[in-house]
Amino acid sequence: MEPHPERSWKAEHQHQLQLLVESIQDYAIFLLDTQGRVMTWTKSAERINGYSFDDIRGRHFSVFYPPEDIESGKADYELRVAAEEGRFEDEGWRIRRDGSRFWANVVITALKDDKGVLYGFGKVTRDITERKWAVEATFEKLFRLSPNPILLSTLDDSRLIEVNEALCELLGYRREELIGQSSITLGIWLSPDQRIRIVSELRAGRSVRAEPCEMRTKSGEKRTLDISADIIEFRGNSCLFATLLDTTESRKLEAVIEELSTPVLQAQEGLLVVPLIGRVDRSRATQLCNQLLHAVHTNRARAVVIDLTGVPKIESETADGLIRAIEAVQLLGAKVILAGISAVIADTFVAIGARFSRIKTTADLQSALEEAKNLLNAESTLP
Repeated sequence: MEPHPERSWKAEHQHQLQLLVESIQDYAIFLLDTQGRVMTWTKSAERINGYSFDDIRGRHFSVFYPPEDIESGKADYELRVAAEEGRFEDEGWRIRRDGSRFWANVVITALKDDKGVLYGFGKVTRDITERKWAVEATFEKLFRLSPNPILLSTLDDSRLIEVNEALCELLGYRREELIGQSSITLGIWLSPDQRIRIVSELRAGRSVRAEPCEMRTKSGEKRTLDISADIIEFRGNSCLFATLLDTTESRKLEAVIEELSTPVLQAQEGLLVVPLIGRVDRSRATQLCNQLLHAVHTNRARAVVIDLTGVPKIESETADGLIRAIEAVQLLGAKVILAGISAVIADTFVAIGARFSRIKTTADLQSALEEAKNLLNAESTLP
């Protein structure tokens, strides 16, 4: 009896498919049972992993994983995700029989019957170590040539694995003085808690972008920096990769600009004048309070004129902060005169319930200065 033509056709194509699978050299193809034990694999799997099929049959596929991944239960996690989502893909280190490591791309596919019942897993592993080394070589070249300071360190003990020339110039160290040393032990981090917090944020899956921090140079100089950081895999280890932007001079400039935007001027002995111009928000009101209290104390001022002529409006929260600043100045013994209050600003002060029984107000700056001088003259003539 001759074989059925359709069966012969299927048998032939299955045989051709098997030959195709066996001829693939760069991919190790596994069939696992529902528990992750190896049921069968291709010849290329023997070459890539270094085991014969008799050695590996029935063993759990976690035998190919590094000890740290076995300890964390990574293999079982991969099967669980594949079973739930149908597929799992990952890149990471795998272990050959001789103990050597190779970087692998791994795809695990859940195998289910028509009713959706799981009966095993298909696993495809590809050795991409050479590609990884090529990528890392490119990475190292870009790392070294970057004009921005960059460091690469271990996560837990802050040991510096790599630094670029820009970082060495920033901190004043030679590369040989940094590599292998702990950045915390060297005292580079002005506050080690900042690094601990950054690592904690990254481990929690939160990004770290342009966050302010402070570092100390070899000479002891403090530098203010913005740090952007990630956790990356480098040569088999999870590392802190950080790019730094030196903002020391720009922060100093910003402080000068802020001070100029809210100047506290000494008109004469005992008299300070604060001409405010533009929008006064909560931050600027706080800044004004700090500068004013410092100036009153330093100059032993007895009168302060705050000119609001150039301020179009003030929000309720800011107005409340301004009143608190005035009250703080009065506690230091200085009298306060508000000049140039517009109808809009007056309505805001009334809305927050501000009381002006102890605060003198005038229509303009000139009137306020005359009033302040009269107050000072009156004080000087007291017996």
